[in-house]
Amino acid sequence: MVKVSVIGAGSGFGRRISCDIMARMGKTHDVELALCDIDAFKLNAVKEYLEKVKEKNGITRTKVTTTLDRKESLMNADFVLLSVSIGGPAYFGEPYESEVGIPEKYGITQPVADTMGPGAIFRCMRTAPEMIRMVEDVNRYAPNSMILNLTNPMAMLTAIVMRYAKVPVVGLCHGVSYNCNIIAERLGIPREEIDFICAGINHMTWFIQARHNGKDILPEIRDLILNYKHVQTGKRRSPQDWASRSKILREFGWFTTESDRHIVEYVPWFQNDDHKDLYEYSEFTKGTKEQRQSWYADTGVTLEQEESMELVVSHEAASGIIEAVTTGKTFVFSANVMNDGYITNLPRNCIVEVPCTVDGNGLHPHYVGEIPTQCAALCQTNINEQLLMIEACCEQDKQKAFMAMMLDPECCAKLNLTQMRQMFEEMWAREEELGIPLLK
Repeated sequence: MVKVSVIGAGSGFGRRISCDIMARMGKTHDVELALCDIDAFKLNAVKEYLEKVKEKNGITRTKVTTTLDRKESLMNADFVLLSVSIGGPAYFGEPYESEVGIPEKYGITQPVADTMGPGAIFRCMRTAPEMIRMVEDVNRYAPNSMILNLTNPMAMLTAIVMRYAKVPVVGLCHGVSYNCNIIAERLGIPREEIDFICAGINHMTWFIQARHNGKDILPEIRDLILNYKHVQTGKRRSPQDWASRSKILREFGWFTTESDRHIVEYVPWFQNDDHKDLYEYSEFTKGTKEQRQSWYADTGVTLEQEESMELVVSHEAASGIIEAVTTGKTFVFSANVMNDGYITNLPRNCIVEVPCTVDGNGLHPHYVGEIPTQCAALCQTNINEQLLMIEACCEQDKQKAFMAMMLDPECCAKLNLTQMRQMFEEMWAREEELGIPLLK
């Protein structure tokens, strides 16, 4: 029996990855999906849905269990998925609305606020202490497991988890796989025929290589992006329209995998008087259903398939990793790992995102070497903030968290030190008012 403990199973990941696991292994292996969440209503809703999927597809070898007790879910687990939102819903309500709304008063617009920027700094501070406790439970109750972290801010939290974990840890994000699929689709080439190498840091990975039948097609990809004409749908443009990223590509010569609505938060060039591109992607409070639908599309499952009882494998990597480690099959994916020399012109103490092979012997990140100097330099601006936040959370140091804000690209583009301090303290006071502990 393969036991997969899903902490935060009431999230979109809980349902999506559970379906992925059943699609890959449901008829060939005995699997227990040990779902855990603090919200009993969401937890039961996920279980009811998965039971219907099992019945529809004749899955008899998968057992779905639910519990509000994390330790019960973790007991003797082989794999642990961390997909949590600490303090409130991930992308609507409080404290999310304040983490976006307060910086907006100071002129900083954050379409997502989960990776970089003032919102991500506070998300990290309220998430890290509980995740550390989760990891301590993993060490005790699932000492032979592997941790798959799906929680943002990915680089910061994955590094923090690694500091405390006594088991293998990998951070997972679908940005690379999704954008590879988008590019292949728009080139009119089957995805499986293109060999991509993407490397950098989470949410700022770069297309370093792309080959089709041995031919370098990076020039074609650059032309496609620079000449792409978006189509307006609804009130806002698609985050895959390449409006902002094409500007970076035009000046930098390289294309990042992250969507337009994300990348504007990681660079200083859009927090200025010309907010045209940025505001078209900016949203504050999002309805639960709207957000879930948008998220499902981003995993590679169409909105029409969202409520489907058919088992459709998304491009989330978690199920492929679980299958590979369990069966010995080889699976290649994009991994967030400690930089043990994989990217030689980025620091060794940071989390990088590189291609990785996994099999019955575990994780094997690929050596990339140097990435283009300008790409490494832009990554470094984000790494500086990430490293300070890792120290702030592990050392319980409020001042280091403020130092991270002092280095944040968005804040540096818009605010002086006095304004940064005022915003930081206002955000801190708001979290305290909401009863959300920061750091300890």
